[in-house]
Amino acid sequence: MTSRNNPDLNKTSRSTKERTYRFGKRKGQPKAHPRLRQRAAEVRRRPWRVVGVLALILALVAGVVFLFGFSTVFEVEEVTVAGAKGDIADDAQVVGDTQLGRPLARVDAQALEERVLEDTRVASVEISRNWPSGLTLDLTLRKPTLAIDQSGTPGIQLVDSEGTVFNTIKDKPKGVPLARVRIQDEDLDPDDLVALQELRDALPEAVAKETGDLTLTRTGDIEFTVGAIEVVWGDGSNAQLKGRVLQGLLEQEGLDPEAEVPAAGPMTIDVTIPTTPVVTGLTPEDEG
Repeated sequence: MTSRNNPDLNKTSRSTKERTYRFGKRKGQPKAHPRLRQRAAEVRRRPWRVVGVLALILALVAGVVFLFGFSTVFEVEEVTVAGAKGDIADDAQVVGDTQLGRPLARVDAQALEERVLEDTRVASVEISRNWPSGLTLDLTLRKPTLAIDQSGTPGIQLVDSEGTVFNTIKDKPKGVPLARVRIQDEDLDPDDLVALQELRDALPEAVAKETGDLTLTRTGDIEFTVGAIEVVWGDGSNAQLKGRVLQGLLEQEGLDPEAEVPAAGPMTIDVTIPTTPVVTGLTPEDEG
């Protein structure tokens, strides 16, 4: 059956044509509620708001970076050195003053620290920024725990607890033990200097008070005297055991540190291998 012969079908077709979409709207469709239109508009504007907020944040960040890193507002105007006096403080001040006029935020603390530590008398340095324009270098100095008289080196060298040789002076400081060192600088091991310092703690107090002529030999062995007796200690290993063995031997008859040195030469106790110590220089009377 065709549409020409069917009036109802023609009517339906015309009705459908009248209800087709025009520009996204259906003819005769009621308008959306104002709240819905407002919400739709807000959704369309939302991406632009995000872009605006991001642009504002980036502008603020750029402003802060420029203000602290490149402007003249927060430049270093004063450098303070703490923890040291005299030429040590003066040398550190010279290094710190190289940062004057530099933006405080752009001070390279690590590079500055390395330059200050070129002075071996300085053990560590803490660098702090004092806003808006101050810089502080807080130095910690090495403390001498041993003085050494080294072959081929004039003066007395100071050593800290880690075995670091950090200064050379004319006279030994009061209260700091002195040792002779027969090893040149290039061959000197900091561990040997630590072993020299640990020796006194390994010895019984009564024996430690009588020690003298502390020496680090060319072979890296430690030697010293207890009264008239020479002691070969060896390296720094087994220090506590060596101390107990030495004390036991000194308590034996014939091994008297206060005795006069015999004509044949002083007695020697070698505890390099503490389980098999060696005693030489005993007279026949002592051996008997």
